[in-house]
Amino acid sequence: MKYFITVLLSLISCLPVIAQSRVSNAKADTQKYLLEYNPAVLRIKGNSLPIGIIAISGKGQKSQTEGFLNGADNWSKYKIEVDSGSYSNGKIKIKGSGKGYKKGDSLTVNVYTKKSFLFFSSKGNWLFSQKIPYNYETKINILTTGNFSKAPGDHVQFGVRKYFDNKMFIDKWAPVKKNLKGFAFLFNGVHISKSKDDLEIDKDPTKIKNDKIQLIALLAKNTAITDTLNVLLDYVANYQCNIQSSGAGYGLNVTADIYHDSIINAQLLKIKIVNDVTQKTYNYWINTNGGSLAISSRGADGSDGINGMDGFAGTPGSPGTVSVDVETTTNSDGTTTTTTNMVTGPGGDGSNGQDGGNGQDGDTGGNGGNITINYSPAAKPFLNLIKAISIPGKGGSGGRAGKGGMGGSGGIGNPNGNSGLNGQDGRSGFDGSDGQAGNVTFTMTNP
Repeated sequence: MKYFITVLLSLISCLPVIAQSRVSNAKADTQKYLLEYNPAVLRIKGNSLPIGIIAISGKGQKSQTEGFLNGADNWSKYKIEVDSGSYSNGKIKIKGSGKGYKKGDSLTVNVYTKKSFLFFSSKGNWLFSQKIPYNYETKINILTTGNFSKAPGDHVQFGVRKYFDNKMFIDKWAPVKKNLKGFAFLFNGVHISKSKDDLEIDKDPTKIKNDKIQLIALLAKNTAITDTLNVLLDYVANYQCNIQSSGAGYGLNVTADIYHDSIINAQLLKIKIVNDVTQKTYNYWINTNGGSLAISSRGADGSDGINGMDGFAGTPGSPGTVSVDVETTTNSDGTTTTTTNMVTGPGGDGSNGQDGGNGQDGDTGGNGGNITINYSPAAKPFLNLIKAISIPGKGGSGGRAGKGGMGGSGGIGNPNGNSGLNGQDGRSGFDGSDGQAGNVTFTMTNP
């Protein structure tokens, strides 16, 4: 132990001499340093940037670090510190906030020698500092997935491409809440879908101006960087207007007229559907060259009958009672003998099981609603594009019959009691009747 301590103290006493030797060499042969980084990696928040250090001696001899520069120098000779980031294994992890616009901004790398003692290392002499400029966005473009339907109610898959000062770019696609948080959007005739988190064209064509929808995207950190998507609608779609009630189907009052749209140079069948009960209105514009509309008014299905209750089981019979008979007799010699006899009575009968309850009958389905289509003479040639149907609700299923309860078992005795009778099963309910279809009527209006 004493020998180990002596050796350790000797090593410590040598350290200043070694450090002095390195300093002396540095004065005699001044080193210059340069930090290089991979230009193919975007310098933005979250990315890992490969770096390398080139050391140039006063005599012009070069050495460079392993890894990115494929040199022979080991990184263990350097201690690296990064503001707005961290260093590990020849790479800088950029940890900037990402909220600010980074034009003209940089992160700073400080390089030191590394002092090591046994298993510990610390920062030694400062060698040099170097700034690494961030990449910053220069423009954005809204992207779509090629051809898509251009009619009210359709969904559009879209994304945004960000271009940077070094001509590189990154594409981000909807869903909006997950991937497009760094952008602000302005809408005209479109909105972000609640169900799919993509772009949805407004369902009501009367709220879309001049057959055109528009999406404006702005880079949140610099709203001067923007792009606009303009789409001209063509109204070619197979629309469906399916209206369901909670009872009898709603009556629907439909009007149809033809209109020539000079903006897109197409014949449009303009249809307005009014729910007679709720007064809710549905508007559809249908391109007569490829479009169509299916209308349905459906009654509600009847409720299923309630299942019958199962009968309760009968109670078991009670066991026979046990009695003790003691008999004493006098013997011929004058002594007495006592005899004890145990007698078991008959067991009680089990009670009968309860009858199962009857299943309830199913309710009748609601009738389909009446649909009246009032069309202009000009719309008559295009009535084949309208498919209207009144759909009755289905009758509810009858309830299941309740099962009869089991008879109670007879009690144990001498003799055993009789078991009770099983209860009768109930009757299953009858299925309800289907509703009746309503009327679909086409009526031409006066010109």
